[in-house]
Amino acid sequence: MPVEFFFPKTFYYKDELITEEANERLVEAVHLLRQEFTLSTRSNLYTTYGTIPNILTQSPFKDLHKMLIDEINFYLNILETRPNVQYRITDSWISISSPSNYERMHTHDGAYISGVYYLKTAPECGDIIFETLSDNLWASARTKPENFNSVSYTSKDRRLILFNSMVPHSVGQNLSAHERIALSFNVAIL
Repeated sequence: MPVEFFFPKTFYYKDELITEEANERLVEAVHLLRQEFTLSTRSNLYTTYGTIPNILTQSPFKDLHKMLIDEINFYLNILETRPNVQYRITDSWISISSPSNYERMHTHDGAYISGVYYLKTAPECGDIIFETLSDNLWASARTKPENFNSVSYTSKDRRLILFNSMVPHSVGQNLSAHERIALSFNVAIL
C-alpha cells in the first residue's frame, strides 16, 4: 500500500542577512523611533503597528527593504509561485518585547507570506513557534520533522524567517533580562 504526503508548509530562514554594523544602525534607528513615536497600540510591548503603516518605507530601513525583496523573491520561487506574480510588502512594524513578554497564537490573515527579522536578541528571549492545528495526532510518537505538529526557530540577531501567513504561530516568553527587537512584515499578492 503506498503512503503519500501532502500539504507541506515551507519555512525559510537566513542568518546574517546584513552586516553587524548595518544592523546596529537599525537598532539605533529603532531607539530614535521609540522616542519620536512614544505611543504604542499594545500595553505589554512597544510596537509601531498601527502607528507607522510600513516601517520599511522609513529612510533608515530602505537598504534592509531591498535585501528583503531579494529573499522574498527566492522564497516565492521555492514555493513555486506563478512566474511574474506581482506582490508587495503591505505593512511592516517594529516590536520591542520586554522581559516576560510573549505573543499568543495568531495568523496574519490577508497576507500570502509573512516574515520577521531579528535586530536585537538575547538567549532565552523567546523563540517563534509554528503549529498546525488541523492535525489531531498530537499523541503520536513521530520522528520525522516533516510530520511534527510544531516547529520553532530561535530568535537570533540578524536572522530572517519567512513563512506562510496562515500558519498559526506564537512567540515564547522572553525569559531574558533584555529586550528583543524584531521587525515583522506581511507580503500580499496583487
